[in-house]
Amino acid sequence: MPRKANKLLDDFKQKVRSKELVRCKMEELLVSQNIKETDILFIYDGLFLNLFTDFEKFIEDLFFGLIKGSIYIEGKSISSIRKVKISPQEEIELVVLSGKDYLDWLPYDHTKKRAEIFLNDGYSFTKLNENQIRVMGEYHKIRNAIAHKSLKAQKQFMKIIQNRPLLPTEKNPSGYLRSKGSGEMTQYEIAARELVKIANDLCKV
Repeated sequence: MPRKANKLLDDFKQKVRSKELVRCKMEELLVSQNIKETDILFIYDGLFLNLFTDFEKFIEDLFFGLIKGSIYIEGKSISSIRKVKISPQEEIELVVLSGKDYLDWLPYDHTKKRAEIFLNDGYSFTKLNENQIRVMGEYHKIRNAIAHKSLKAQKQFMKIIQNRPLLPTEKNPSGYLRSKGSGEMTQYEIAARELVKIANDLCKV
């Protein structure tokens, strides 16, 4: 029986909440001097990589679910342009259609173009605004700066933060994610909130 897209959203939100509990616990351990600041920076790197992986998995599950018909968006009739049965073998066929060994969901243009091929009007992947796409792009670059450590990835990260008032210790991915924005929330918390909002918009009419 088809499930509401909101179920995928709830699953993603629960994963975000679980990571937030870990983050808060680690901050408390730092305050009580049970861990070092270098330890918590590793934690922020790991939490963000995990957060971003969960977000990409959410996009993948929503995409395949809409094509298969196992997921539906309440209040919106969605039909696929190409009828595709999703199973391990058929997923391989989708990969072949994309011309790659695996499916890239970000940068978001990859997802949007794929949705336009397989879904009428590309819905709901074509409904995000330019600011949301820009935000995802920035978080993707931060993810790359953590995961790859390449010169290109580091330069892209530095471009994101170049006009932000940061301390020297905050001019790296983990330090930046732990830094505070204009309010009391860390950049990690802001990122989690933004990704949840984007996921929410993808699941709504």
